[in-house]
Amino acid sequence: MSDDKEDLELAALQRELDDAFATTRPRRGFEDELWLRMQARRPLWTRLRDVIGSTGALFRQAPAIPLGAVAVLLVVVVGAGILLNSGLRLGPTHNSYTQGAQAPGLALSDAGKLPTPALHPGLVPAPAANGPSLSSGFALDQSNLYFGPATLRWTGQMPLQSVQAPVYRYAEPSASLADEFAASVGASSDKQVRSGSGFLGTYRGQAFVLTVQPTEPQLPLEPYFNLAPTSPVSTGGADSRGAAATFLGGYSLVPSWPNEVTVQQANGHVLVQYSRAFQLPDGGVVFLINWIGQRYGAGVDISNGAIIAASGPLPLNLDATTYRLISNDDAVRVALASAPASTQTIQPVPTVDLKTVELVYALAVSHGEGFYEPAYLFSGTFSYNGQTYTKRVLVPLVDPTLRS
Repeated sequence: MSDDKEDLELAALQRELDDAFATTRPRRGFEDELWLRMQARRPLWTRLRDVIGSTGALFRQAPAIPLGAVAVLLVVVVGAGILLNSGLRLGPTHNSYTQGAQAPGLALSDAGKLPTPALHPGLVPAPAANGPSLSSGFALDQSNLYFGPATLRWTGQMPLQSVQAPVYRYAEPSASLADEFAASVGASSDKQVRSGSGFLGTYRGQAFVLTVQPTEPQLPLEPYFNLAPTSPVSTGGADSRGAAATFLGGYSLVPSWPNEVTVQQANGHVLVQYSRAFQLPDGGVVFLINWIGQRYGAGVDISNGAIIAASGPLPLNLDATTYRLISNDDAVRVALASAPASTQTIQPVPTVDLKTVELVYALAVSHGEGFYEPAYLFSGTFSYNGQTYTKRVLVPLVDPTLRS
């Protein structure tokens, strides 16, 4: 009797299980999601074959479709498959006198490995062919800078947050681009004068001479222009900043990229400088430094109350790409272990406390391209024979495995 009761209970339990499994279904959309996952794991050419087969079936049902449309559709399908499987990412561009957005984050950009920015003390730019240049004189005074061997200690405080900053790239401009720039400031093409001294072009406009120079990789220095009036232009008693802005505005050369205007004076000579900066994704700005760690950009040279020259970077399109950057702690370790940028020596070797650090952009050049790269500029001072010197150390922030 007990066996019959157990059999009845087992039969009832079996019916309940059968009913449960019969009414159980996957969640809504699960079957479609599973199908897509299975398709995504299939090889590209298998998926492409199925698409072409389905397309062929469609054409058999609708023979009136033109063959030209078939060819276009196949090109689109094949091209899309290649792009999706190549991992290629296209980044935006912007003009160097404006500021654009950055491309999606990449560990290694399509540009390949980057050159490494470095300080190059003791070098000066090539002289301008048409008169004074902003790159000469006290603007590049290195008398109080020291780049030789030193015992370094870090006694400052690093920023709390890690850096998020893209790399900006430009391609070396051609002579035709220099011609276009010259025309934009009023130097017509029939007045240009070619020279064999390494310039992209020399031009004459109404009461001014213009030179456009290519990248100087040994510094490095990006392509830039130098515009000099044939006769000094009086400031008319206006303040230096206002006179400089008016002069640049007359040629549509007032920088539109982020900048800071400073005025330096010495012995009747005035330099109005527009220090160039790049805008970060978080809205902050980071200044560009030259080969000795000083800010630079565009500027106007004034002597004895008259404008004698203006210069600045040539407007170029820039590609923005994100590379993997090192941490702040790693940057400190690199700074303390860095080799001196110069063979200049002081005996005994000075001990320098690096107390300040600034996020900057520095230019590096390779194979006809220039790269504005984020870096930390460490600095500290020390005294020697009654004079105070500044020691600067530049640490590139792009991961070393991504640099050549």
